[in-house]
Amino acid sequence: MNRLNILNYRHVIPKDELKPISILFLSVLILAAHKSFGTIQFVNQIISGISEYHAVIYMFTSTFILLGVFPYVLIKVVFKESVREYGLTISDWQKGLKLIVILFPLIAVFVLYPSIYNQEMVNFYPQSKEISTSTSLFIKFEAIRVLLFYTGWEFFFRGFMLFGLRKYVGDAMAICIQIIPSCLWHIGMPTGEIFASIFGGVLFGIMALKTGSILYPYILHCLIGLTLDLFIVLNI
Repeated sequence: MNRLNILNYRHVIPKDELKPISILFLSVLILAAHKSFGTIQFVNQIISGISEYHAVIYMFTSTFILLGVFPYVLIKVVFKESVREYGLTISDWQKGLKLIVILFPLIAVFVLYPSIYNQEMVNFYPQSKEISTSTSLFIKFEAIRVLLFYTGWEFFFRGFMLFGLRKYVGDAMAICIQIIPSCLWHIGMPTGEIFASIFGGVLFGIMALKTGSILYPYILHCLIGLTLDLFIVLNI
């Protein structure tokens, strides 16, 4: 009987803590899986001779599946909750669009444009140098990035983690928690982007909570990524 009591998680995890602990534990598993099997480096190892373009598309697709689809299924099937509670809603569109209109020009002028003079950023972006040779390829690549990578990314960090944890730990702590894995994911990328991911995580988190939706940080994040690639390609 004592052994059964030890194995019974309710003796270790109070019922009201089961949900946030599940979100945190599953988040670690999802990100570990993505960094192990969803990266450009991984697909280069298993598919000899794959092009840089298709390796990056693989990473975008794995991000959508692991960070987007999998948490979505968990919410619907395991938690049996509406994804609206995780920010997948239009909500306060006026405030959201106002924030984008104010913030994006400032970011473009003071952060993105100066990046074209940072050799580390220029060497890293665009992640597929091939897209700089063709307008149609550039548009196709960025469209796939927006639909797959940013959708999975924002639903995971601002939806699954931020909205999933806020009622248990509070808004400020939920923002801080989702910043940690987001920043760690960026290690290996340009130094400036690693630190920018911290401040970006705060900004996107505040936007999501202020508007009640992940849509507006998603739009802003997409604009930032697309514009950075465009600035660098036009400057080559």
